[in-house]
Amino acid sequence: MKKEKHSNVYEFFITLPDRLYPFAAEIEGKRVRGMLAYKKQLDHILNEYGAGKLGYKLMAYRQTCHFLGSILFILAAAILSHVLFGGNSGLYLMLAAAIVAITFQEFYLHPRRYNQTFRKGLLDWIVWTTPIALVLWVSLT
Repeated sequence: MKKEKHSNVYEFFITLPDRLYPFAAEIEGKRVRGMLAYKKQLDHILNEYGAGKLGYKLMAYRQTCHFLGSILFILAAAILSHVLFGGNSGLYLMLAAAIVAITFQEFYLHPRRYNQTFRKGLLDWIVWTTPIALVLWVSLT
């Protein structure tokens, strides 16, 4: 069964923090980083704490990635707005649309696709949308 193209792009961005995981792990006597180290840490945490828990280290790493992703999105939206519209007129619409998309992702899509808990979705949503909401609030006041 062939995956849909948009699914591959979505999965690329969803798994980016997993692939960039900077902490090392030892697997079969070898020190590894990236996806293998992330999966080993995730397996350890799931065996230790059960489903729906990520542990503080992994949660802090994921939330840092979400925060950086939010900042990068704001910068990309600002650049795109200036290139396409010559100013900030499109920026506010893009940022508002991002909040709607993140809300859909964290409270509808991820609970169904990844069995994400409401608490984790809420934390992800807060970390993603706070910088965006702050930019909107500062820009519009």
